Amino acid sequence: MNDRKKEFIYIEYLRVISAFAVIVVHVSGANWSKIEIGSFDWSVQTFYNLIGRFSVCAFCMISGALMLRPGKEMNFHSIFHKYIKRILICYVVWVILYSLFYTLMNQENIQYFILHLFQLPGHLWYLLMLIGLYLITPVLKCITADRKVTLYVIWICIIFGAVFGTVEGVSSFFAEMAGDSYGYALWKAFLGDLDNLNMTIVPGYLGLYLLGHYIHEYGLGKWHSIIIYSAFPALLLSVLLTWGCSVITGKYVYTFMLETNPLVVLGSAGIFALFRSSKEKNKVYDENTWLTKAFVFLGSHTFGIYLVHVMVIDILDHYFAFNVASYPAIISVPVNSIIVFLMALILAVLLKKIPKAGAIVS
Repeated sequence: MNDRKKEFIYIEYLRVISAFAVIVVHVSGANWSKIEIGSFDWSVQTFYNLIGRFSVCAFCMISGALMLRPGKEMNFHSIFHKYIKRILICYVVWVILYSLFYTLMNQENIQYFILHLFQLPGHLWYLLMLIGLYLITPVLKCITADRKVTLYVIWICIIFGAVFGTVEGVSSFFAEMAGDSYGYALWKAFLGDLDNLNMTIVPGYLGLYLLGHYIHEYGLGKWHSIIIYSAFPALLLSVLLTWGCSVITGKYVYTFMLETNPLVVLGSAGIFALFRSSKEKNKVYDENTWLTKAFVFLGSHTFGIYLVHVMVIDILDHYFAFNVASYPAIISVPVNSIIVFLMALILAVLLKKIPKAGAIVS
């Protein structure tokens, strides 16, 4: 185990748990918008889906903690050649692989293959977002050089994300409830088209990137414990809002599932802070224990697991009719997620062994 792994062992634990949570989200959400709203299975899947939503936010904060740490030299040239070039190659390769995979699975022709080259596999959006964060990292390094300025920018991002996220959520709910009613027309007239700007995205992920750095370096002081204890209630409130709004409107309300939803951000920050609490205790970990070794091993393959897990889910569904609906969701979501995680891990390990290309595509 190298020095970085010993110093930031909590990040390895969080990385693995977040990778598993991503799979939980995709397993539980596979048929979420196709089953009866308010049914027991739909309610269970809603719970699992929202509880796992911290995962992408956590990955974003992990990136901020590692990329923005003091003493780490960052300029556009080194970032491009060390990080962005690899991600771009990985992105192109996996777009082609997924397009080829779906073409073969559906026994389609070359036209189908070409069409799917322009239809991004849903989970790969994260790579493009990550490129954007890496591109702005040299600028952010100037900001993080001053702790007070960093905190100020984080608060700006939080306020923007919360305001626009709330507007988007309320507007979506009113749209489902009121349609073209006079009340909804007044709401739209009062706010203009702010809800269509989707302004939660940029400040949301940028704020998480900076927040990961801040929590990693400084903690949250007197707020640290409060944020930790607020994490599960915040995620649970997102579950209740999603469930309640969907039942009331009779429509699948997705707004509160977004990673930029302030409640999900709060829950994610609390979970990150919980793991960060162990940072000062890292020296008591025995680097030779099987648990630490296991998490370091799994952590080194989480990127490959992330890239390939959707393919595993689709293979199990298409060829074996094995999905979240195969048996009650309260059991199928965790069990299927474990199976997908293990299969994706095996594929990630194998991919990494490909000479020269393995390190790039996994």
